[in-house]
Amino acid sequence: MSPSEEIGAAYLKTLGLTPVPFTKAEMRKGRTPDFRVLCGNALAFYCEVKNAQEDRWLDEQGRDAGPGALYGGLRADPIYNRVANYVHSAAGQFAAVNPDEQVPNVLAVVNEDRMAGFPDLRSVLTGNFYPAEGAPEPIFRNISEGRIRQERFRIHLYLWFDADRDKPHMVFSQSNPAHDAALCRYFGVKPERIKQFAQR
Repeated sequence: MSPSEEIGAAYLKTLGLTPVPFTKAEMRKGRTPDFRVLCGNALAFYCEVKNAQEDRWLDEQGRDAGPGALYGGLRADPIYNRVANYVHSAAGQFAAVNPDEQVPNVLAVVNEDRMAGFPDLRSVLTGNFYPAEGAPEPIFRNISEGRIRQERFRIHLYLWFDADRDKPHMVFSQSNPAHDAALCRYFGVKPERIKQFAQR
């Protein structure tokens, strides 16, 4: 297991769940998420873990620059597209093993990028920027309503692990009430505390 997968697996074990990696033989046959997650002997849900690595773009430019050279420049913030790529990739992995969504799908993101955070995931899923004060601004709809428009609902629970937190942030897509109820039980969440991030 990768370090990120170990973080996700360790958290699931604290909940009394058993993450079981797919075998190499299964992975050779086609796409899979990282884990089948069992509650007792029963399949509870599937879980994919993505690692949000620190963006090294500026550091790499500096490494190749000569003495006294200027480097850097303007570019679009890559964080939102990167998070959307996690959703897109995971949705495909889940579809390969759970096409009818018989059990929930859970995406865990282990964040190592100091410039990224849980609000970025929330913005990608809702299409909104959330200022410290005032109403949300719908400035990321090109992402939320783009290729992940339907895919984001194939994932029933999102977990975002930051280095400075013992427990992950959680957001439910609320696309399947039965899956919501099951996930609330598995993760010890009161149903009235979850909020829907977008309309289908």
